[in-house]
Amino acid sequence: MIRKIIVFAVLLLLVIGVALFAFAKEEPVDFSTEVKPILNKHCITCHGGVKKNGGFSILFENEAFAKAESGKPAIIRGDAEHSEFIKRLTHEDPELRMPYNAAPLSEAEIDILKRWINEGAKWGEHWAYTLPKEVEVPKPFSFARLFGKYPSGISNDIDYFVQDKFSEKGLKFSDEADKQTLLRRVYLDLTGVPPTWEEIRSFETDTREDAYEIRVDSLLSSSRYGEKWASWWLDMARYADTKGYERDESRQIWKYRDWVIKAFNADKPYDQFTIEQLAGDLLPEPTKDQLIATAFHRNTMNNDEGGTDSEEFRVSSVLDRVNTTYQVWLSTTFECVQCHSHTYDPFKFEEYYKSVAFFNNTRDEDTYGDHPKLRFYTAEDERRLDSIKDWISQTGNPQLVRSAELFLTP
Repeated sequence: MIRKIIVFAVLLLLVIGVALFAFAKEEPVDFSTEVKPILNKHCITCHGGVKKNGGFSILFENEAFAKAESGKPAIIRGDAEHSEFIKRLTHEDPELRMPYNAAPLSEAEIDILKRWINEGAKWGEHWAYTLPKEVEVPKPFSFARLFGKYPSGISNDIDYFVQDKFSEKGLKFSDEADKQTLLRRVYLDLTGVPPTWEEIRSFETDTREDAYEIRVDSLLSSSRYGEKWASWWLDMARYADTKGYERDESRQIWKYRDWVIKAFNADKPYDQFTIEQLAGDLLPEPTKDQLIATAFHRNTMNNDEGGTDSEEFRVSSVLDRVNTTYQVWLSTTFECVQCHSHTYDPFKFEEYYKSVAFFNNTRDEDTYGDHPKLRFYTAEDERRLDSIKDWISQTGNPQLVRSAELFLTP
């Protein structure tokens, strides 16, 4: 009987031990959040981008697992012990240990890299180019929610995430600002100018529940809203009323500035806002506004001093358009790839010039007149043009009609 009890107790302890081991098992190493930061901090300066010392680069997956100058891959998937990558990180000889002539990696960092390799050295996707995953809103229990209301300090689901982090840090929401401060903030946020004293007094005496929402709607429908928020976009579009370079003379491109302001005030959909600026002239029967929108890529600097080379200027403008397009729409410093593969973003050197090919079909010259230009006419001139076009269409051949159309229209 005692023997049975002992055997049962031992088996029970084994079951509990296995269960604890299973629950305590480490999570797989995540490349993007754990491995990549270590590589960027300690390795990529000499083994990626411009330099590939020893023929080894950890910039891209195919390079990291390719054969180095030794004829063997530095990283052997599933075998950290025999990977030269790990051997060099733990070598006792300072002439052979990596990173060379720098502080060694910590034991914790080396352990992460070993685990990553032993787990198969899975190469993660760049965080900026993966689709976001749905996250559960951290809503703690509250009596207010039982009655369909938000708890104190909460006005939307985003606040729950803020509250969750506050709880973790031992912080709490600040008290709600007074009405004067609240109004000043929303005016500066949406229009860039503070409210008048009359507007402040009107808000302070307004007891309606939606008094604040009424002010927000009013500001969003104000022309000043577009004027304020367009300035951010115009900065990214490198808009300027002057040409740049040594003389920095003025130029007439303000119609594009006004187009951006109108687009913000009209709440133009972002996809349409994008298409019209990048390819408005390629739309079927483009309107004047859509043609003006394409001035996004005419914001390049223009150098009309004597002795300049037109082709050099043209290429410079093309590269500027490539760099600006990626910076504005992809939020990436694509200009780095003009000289070498990107150190942090997943772009290779060759891909830069594939993108250049899309833009390398423009006419740019170092001319004083900033040609080519769009022509715009007054209502009276438009009537005269229509009459000229009618006369040509009745008396000229189709080729002449087409030539006149190209010359007279914007």
